[in-house]
Amino acid sequence: MPTLKYSDLIAEAKQEINEKGLVFEGKDGKTIKLRPILYLGKEELQVVQTMLNVVRDEQKDLFDRLEAIEKILVAAADRKDAFKKSLADLPPSVCTRIFEEWMEAGQVGEA
Repeated sequence: MPTLKYSDLIAEAKQEINEKGLVFEGKDGKTIKLRPILYLGKEELQVVQTMLNVVRDEQKDLFDRLEAIEKILVAAADRKDAFKKSLADLPPSVCTRIFEEWMEAGQVGEA
């Protein structure tokens, strides 16, 4: 019978985050990891789910959609405050690019 060990599962999860997440060098020069959706905590996942609905709704105002993208990225960041400060200085087109690259990095491969 196979045995799953907690320590092995944690190590695998950390490896997946490193492989499928997106690394961002923040305004402070330090690394910020944007974790894949499936590796977020329950509250973070709830934010992402709610905000993805806003991003996908083409009837929503552009400002609302851009704000939703920022909220999603902050939810995914391991250093939220540092990431917020970095995003504050970036134009919307750059935030959108980060979002797109993060979504692509976290995609699950096809079987």
